[in-house]
Amino acid sequence: MAYPSRKEIIQNFRTQSLLEATRGIIATQGFDAVTMERVASEVGITKGGIYLYFRNKDQLILAAIEQIAAEMLREIDEKVENTISPWERLCRVVGRQMEIMERHKELLRTLLLDRRLLKDSPRGRQARLLLKYRERHEHFLSSILDEGRRQRIFPPMETAYAAFFINKMTIAAAEKRLLGLSQLSLEEDTKALLQFIALLLRARPRSTKYRGGRA
Repeated sequence: MAYPSRKEIIQNFRTQSLLEATRGIIATQGFDAVTMERVASEVGITKGGIYLYFRNKDQLILAAIEQIAAEMLREIDEKVENTISPWERLCRVVGRQMEIMERHKELLRTLLLDRRLLKDSPRGRQARLLLKYRERHEHFLSSILDEGRRQRIFPPMETAYAAFFINKMTIAAAEKRLLGLSQLSLEEDTKALLQFIALLLRARPRSTKYRGGRA
């Protein structure tokens, strides 16, 4: 097994520090507050030093957002066992997504209100890089729905469309909380969402009680 060199360790640490600093600035002050000078100062390196890792501000911001998207998907995937029923798996996926969006609400609120990362059109490079994470998540949801359909837990459906709409509903429920439009607790909002999804899928679960990702 090859171990990383000292240079690689330092590079990885520096890159991670730059991305974390960028995310922190975006979350608290928005995209306009991100400058190469500001991020370099937060990390403790010179402005020239930051260009060893990122070509410009746009690349730095995109990398920071792409990292959080990857982390969110990994957290969801790691908490869903294959041994439980498709309905229970779906509940856990939706619950975890709500939890994670709540935890990163400051950053996600900025992304919700400022859509400039998608300014290059849906076919542009920035949009494609970010949308691939959404597609991966919806493919995961679709695989759960496919299994439930085979087991006749869920009715016949076009699972790719259903996955798209379930993801959209979960994002919308989280956005309502991010914007301060919900007076309910995270658990109450998640339970209401799962009850609505159950109604749409005609899943007829014994319970939609949500307990911190354990439906």
